[in-house]
Amino acid sequence: MPFSNLIDTPHHFFARMAGNWRGTSSLWMEPDKLADEASIVGTIQLLLEGRYALFLYQSSIEGEAKHGMFTFGYNTTLEQFETSWVDSFHTNTGIMFCVGREKENGFAATGSYPDPTGGPDWSWRTEVDFNGDQLTITAYNITPEGEEAKATEAILTRSKE
Repeated sequence: MPFSNLIDTPHHFFARMAGNWRGTSSLWMEPDKLADEASIVGTIQLLLEGRYALFLYQSSIEGEAKHGMFTFGYNTTLEQFETSWVDSFHTNTGIMFCVGREKENGFAATGSYPDPTGGPDWSWRTEVDFNGDQLTITAYNITPEGEEAKATEAILTRSKE
């Protein structure tokens, strides 16, 4: 199991991220066209003796409050990161499941969601980067044809609150 960038195991990595966070959340509705920026606050909690982590957060889009949950863990049997997203904006009433791999200073996980117009599913890749002082969570929409565009990005620093 190569965890050279995560200090021993992904579960230690999760423990280092636990705590309160605040920063800026950005949203792109079209490629390279920033649609909105807002403050974001959240907490990462460890679950089940550190096997999983839960990021509960709140922000806004065009002044309307939005809330979400990002659950992540590492499946030691399959040697892959596994995540789930639910929020009050992007996922409607669905749960998006993603799987992925370690990357330098974090992990990347990809899932898919249905096209609300009935077309083929789109993919969604989330990249988590953590350097101890800053946590960046960036997500990309991926068209059925494989074209990628940044969709959201939260740049967070530790908060004492």
